[in-house]
Order: sequence, then C-alpha cells, then structure tokens
Amino acid sequence: MAATDHASIKAMLALATTSLLGDAATAQTFANDWKTNITYLDYRERDRVTVQSYIANIRGQINDDAIIQVGVALDTMSGATPTGAIDGSSVVTSTGTSGGGFDVSGQGTAYAQFSDTRLSVDTNWEQTYTRNFRVAYGGYASVESDFTALGGSLKASLDLNNRQTTVSLGGGFEADTNAKRDGFTPEPLSNVDDAIFYDAGRRNTFSSLVGITQVVNRTTVAQLNLTYTHSLGYHTDPYKVFSQANEGVEQERYYEGRPDERRRTAVYSSLRQRQSGGNILGGSARWYMDDWGVNSLTVDGSYRILLGGSGGRYFEPFARVHAQTAADFYLHALEPGADMPDFASADSRLGQMQSYSAGVRLNVPIADWGNLLPRISYYHQEFQDATHERNQAIIISVGLENR
Repeated sequence: MAATDHASIKAMLALATTSLLGDAATAQTFANDWKTNITYLDYRERDRVTVQSYIANIRGQINDDAIIQVGVALDTMSGATPTGAIDGSSVVTSTGTSGGGFDVSGQGTAYAQFSDTRLSVDTNWEQTYTRNFRVAYGGYASVESDFTALGGSLKASLDLNNRQTTVSLGGGFEADTNAKRDGFTPEPLSNVDDAIFYDAGRRNTFSSLVGITQVVNRTTVAQLNLTYTHSLGYHTDPYKVFSQANEGVEQERYYEGRPDERRRTAVYSSLRQRQSGGNILGGSARWYMDDWGVNSLTVDGSYRILLGGSGGRYFEPFARVHAQTAADFYLHALEPGADMPDFASADSRLGQMQSYSAGVRLNVPIADWGNLLPRISYYHQEFQDATHERNQAIIISVGLENR
C-alpha cells in the first residue's frame, strides 16, 4: 500500500543515546519517571487511500539499570489503490491491494477498492550493564487480515571519550507471512484467467546496523548509521498485476513476479545544533541502494523555534525531498508479442519517482502535567512511466504526552 513512508512505515533498528539517572536516584524517582504518549494520525490521499492510526507508547525506568518501552498501534485503511493494470482496461480480474481486506472486480480500471485493519505491538528493554555499556532487546508483532510479521532485535551501545561518543552495533530478524485474504498466492507471471494459486508466501529478513553518535561541541550532535538488510523468500505482492497492451489497449493481464531475494544497504547521517536562544536546527540525509536496481536519496530539515514559557513550547517547520530510481524489472506494460521476462512488476512503488513534503509541528503545554503535540503536513509524489502521474496527501496528527 502506498501510504506513508516512515519508514515503509520505518527503520527496524534505530541508534540512540540515553542518559540514565545516577546511582543516588530513589524508588520514588523511578515511580515518577514514566512518559506516556497517545497519538491520533489521519492520512488522506486525494481520491485514494485513507489511513487512520491510533498509537499509544509508554516508556519508563524501572530501576537503576533498566528502561522499558511498549508501543501499540491500530491502523484502519481503506480507499482505492493502483493495481498495476493500465487505465481503461477491458480485462476483468479479481484483485485488491497489499494490505487489502477483500477482493474486488477490476472492471476496466487501474484502481481497486480495499479495506483492512492492522494491529501492531512492539516492546523494548534497555539494560545497563556498566556505566558506559548497555544492550537493548526488542520484539514486535504486526497482524493484518492477509499479512503477519514477527520480529526481534538486539542492539549494544558503548559510550567512549568521556561519553562524548557512542558506538552501536545491532541486528534484527523478521518472519513474514503474506497471501491474499483467502490465504492463497497466485502463480507469479501467470495469466489472471488461468487462476493458478498456491499457499501463503513466507519471507525471512535479517538486518544489521553499525552506528556512531558524536557530541561535536556543547551545541552540536552528529550521527552516522550504516544498515544492511538481506531478505529471502516471497517478495511478490499477491494483489498486483500488469498489462500486456497494444497502443494503450489491454489484451491480457498477468500477476506480477519479483525475485525471491533482496539485499538492501542504507547510509543515514544527521546533524542537530542548538543555536543562541535555544532554537534547534536539524537536518538529515539517507542514501539507499538494493540489488533490484532501486537507488534513492532522501534529505530533510527542520528548525525548532522556542516560543518561551514553561513546558518547552515550540513551533517547528520541516521539509523533506525524496528521489528514487526504478527497479530493473519495473515496467508500465508488456509490449504485444514480447517474451515474458524473468521478473516483472508495474507497482509504482518500484518505479521512478520523486516526492516532496512540508509541514509544521507544535508543542503546546497543557497546565502543569503535559503537552499537546499537533502536526500537519502535505505530501506530494510524482511518478514516471506509470498509470498515475502523481499522488497527494494531507497528514494530520494530534498527540498528548505527560511531562
């Protein structure tokens, strides 16, 4: 589903530095050192996908050496999504979307209606073993009507240079099960009319991370991460199709087929600087490549303006730019008489595209106990050699966090 890219709704491993309370902290201090965040998010594409998310996170220090975090998210998704077929198609097929809750008839359109609900739970336990060494143990589960994911992660962090430098090393594993709502997957690259189906597809993903966070000076912190991910198994989207067409008129329709292996590498860097008056300037860049031929560069920036008063009131505009090349096997449509390739997909998420987003987030203190965290942003995508040329979305979220 072409919803938000938080990272595909997110990075499995994250690098962070944590300041723990000193040895003199009391049990009462720990009892009060809990932070809870409840957020509602509304994502709406123009005439297409709508996502509503309800998210709750709680984080707290339970003793001198341990911090626990638990998060729960419930997403409801509905709308229309591209199938991969060319618009105005005459072939009728049963299709839907990755994450769709039921199948519908194509009926001569490049879009399919869908509806689904996703529930995810993640936990993280960070244990401090010495003053400068700690390990974070993580686990998560995500369930939809046609997709499940179970995973875990392990990350060790070591503080050096009088705690001015933090080096982290991590690894993770995820096991996915993917199928249509009826529990079956189509034969890759088969004609839709042949209706050849198999059991659910399975995929295992292994991830690794090495990172460094450096305090440059009293006002500046820099971060650099390198991640590598290797996934094996079923990568095909069982709902996506592509057309064989002659001068824009569809003649046949086939299910897509993707390689059963993918290797991904990403380099992420960020810099945050506190300026005079307390304002914070932040920026990051992420370079990504994989063995499918997809390469991308993402750059974002923000500027947090403190508005004074208690509770950390601020106003923070932000912007993001993303550019991506197409996968080697991406196609808009198969030419008449052409041989069937080894792999093929018309999924625009694997095509060449650019996206832009901009918005603002606020922190509004509420009395003496918490903060209201509203945010609004605009998201715009431009596609090349795809059935749809562009996509637009408005994202609104409101969070409530105790202080």
